[in-house]
Amino acid sequence: MSPLHLIITAVFTVSGVGLQIWSSSPRRSERQYALQLPVILLYSLAAALFLFSVFPDSLTEGRALGFGLGGAAGFAAFFMLASFAWLARTRRHDEAAAELKKLGRENAALRRQLLAEHGSEDAPPRVAPCTRYERPLRGDQRHRVGMVTGNLADILGADVWVNSENTRMEMSRVDEPTLSAAIRYHGGRRDDAGHLVQDTIAAELAERMAGRSYVTAGQVLVTGPGELRESHQVQRILHVAAVEGEPTSGYRQVMDLERCVRNILTEADRLAAEGEALRSVVLPLLGTGGGNSDLRKTAERLLSSTVVYFRSHPASRIRIVYLLAHTDVQAAVCRAALEAEQELTPQDR
Repeated sequence: MSPLHLIITAVFTVSGVGLQIWSSSPRRSERQYALQLPVILLYSLAAALFLFSVFPDSLTEGRALGFGLGGAAGFAAFFMLASFAWLARTRRHDEAAAELKKLGRENAALRRQLLAEHGSEDAPPRVAPCTRYERPLRGDQRHRVGMVTGNLADILGADVWVNSENTRMEMSRVDEPTLSAAIRYHGGRRDDAGHLVQDTIAAELAERMAGRSYVTAGQVLVTGPGELRESHQVQRILHVAAVEGEPTSGYRQVMDLERCVRNILTEADRLAAEGEALRSVVLPLLGTGGGNSDLRKTAERLLSSTVVYFRSHPASRIRIVYLLAHTDVQAAVCRAALEAEQELTPQDR
């Protein structure tokens, strides 16, 4: 092997390693898979140059599109076909990564805007507890949609609380900052020191699973409210599978939020038809707790799905659905969604 060939081989190899390291940066997450193509090309060229230099009598042959190819042409044809196959397989991964990055930028921009308006704290402040905002559907004074702000544990008088749960229906530990943990803790029986001594709701939810390890996205399981019946006047807890888990990657919002809303309200109506006095539902922004979702789009989709359900079920016994806004950021996006919804009246009545 001549020194020139050795130098070129080393350049190709080092360039491939450098490009691979550069393409793995989070700033290029939406192009990481596509950028592997030139990396593979550089590695392949280095390997081919080395082999053809050390073993000059070696051959590579093949057929593509009905033509016989050999030598360098065969190698180039093989790489092109392999590249097209790679792009076809990985393009959707880059597109998904690009969309996730875009949503992250939008959420960050909204956060900066609200922090500029309300202060520079590290986290958006919680809004005043139990502030309610309602609007009726146009031409339908029976059904209303609105939002309730503040901590879920401070909300009194709502008949149904919706728990945004994962597809395994595994409730959060009570010391985690989630709605699932709040429902589990306040719905259980506690001793004088505030320690949970009877895990009422989680135990009943496990019974409802009936030995299954998971449920389908959007499925709803019903439990009683435990101690929340006495302390918060809650009649039922509806657990909806609104997030899906992925090993080592955490949870992400399910794709079909509309199905989640439809199943929630259908189940609430079924219980009401059986004689339970269920009229109001508190609906959190499903699947937004982990930050891997768009708050604005989530609020708009939940709101429009609720309106569609009421329009298609004019005899629904559910009278009002509240979107739960825990922070100023959530309150802002919920109010904007309510103001923009054309199926609602322009002001409270």
